[in-house]
Amino acid sequence: AGQPIPLGQLSLSPLGPVTTLGRAAFCCSTGRNPCASICFTCSMTALLLCVLARPKGGARTQPHVLLGPDRRAVISTAFALQLQPQRQFVSAASPASELSPREALLSAIAQGDDVQLPIHRLLPLDPSQGTGAQSPALSGTWRLIGSYNAAAFSPLLGLPSVIRPVSLQLLGEAAAAEVGEGRIAQRLDWPGLSLELSSGAKPSSHDILEIVPPFRFDVVLFGQRINLVDSGSDADFRSLNARTKEQQGAPRNQYRQCYLENKGAPGDLRISEVVSGDPVIVGSLFVHQRV
Repeated sequence: AGQPIPLGQLSLSPLGPVTTLGRAAFCCSTGRNPCASICFTCSMTALLLCVLARPKGGARTQPHVLLGPDRRAVISTAFALQLQPQRQFVSAASPASELSPREALLSAIAQGDDVQLPIHRLLPLDPSQGTGAQSPALSGTWRLIGSYNAAAFSPLLGLPSVIRPVSLQLLGEAAAAEVGEGRIAQRLDWPGLSLELSSGAKPSSHDILEIVPPFRFDVVLFGQRINLVDSGSDADFRSLNARTKEQQGAPRNQYRQCYLENKGAPGDLRISEVVSGDPVIVGSLFVHQRV
């Protein structure tokens, strides 16, 4: 008892998903024994597993006891980007040597290869020329399709595709319509269920977007929004993520918009990197695609 179960060994048995995922999820927050703490996001995912795994027409099974959500782990690095990206199809007809840097990146994502080198080969071609944080093209709804060095963001990276949520980031007008002016939102979507983290955001330079409080975490269940966290400072919010005192005192998170395609059309790519702030996530790279 008390030993984590690798996500790759998750059981979809109608009798076991809650306990299995719950035990695997403890590492997302504190790294402690799962009996001590379990994050809310993983609890919700475990509940979803039960629903999906219950046999049709069969009696409801009695799930194993869900540990109550610990307030210190409610958010527990579930966002900012977060889950295993959906793979993008790139034709294999062209040899790798003939692919453009953009095509090479999409190909690496599609094949599940390391994306660090393809990302860095594409960055010098940034269409925004270092002005991504202030560009009108930043506004929109963006889907996470790839990441590098970002495992600390979520313990749900290895979820089976049948229960893996779509990870979206809303910026500019798209965010204002949902969470208010001057804010951005990170959203994980399942059918009928969304987990949404929102915060303030402002450009601190031509290419840097700084994340500012207040931080809010909502559950949207079949259109009904329920607020679970409303935090007025970086330190308080990080304490909910089980960060140490030193980590709580780190500077505000800053995201460099390293590459931004500015056509404003579906399919545009954007690459961002955490360059300052929470030391657990600094250095993470994300590839988003406009939807």
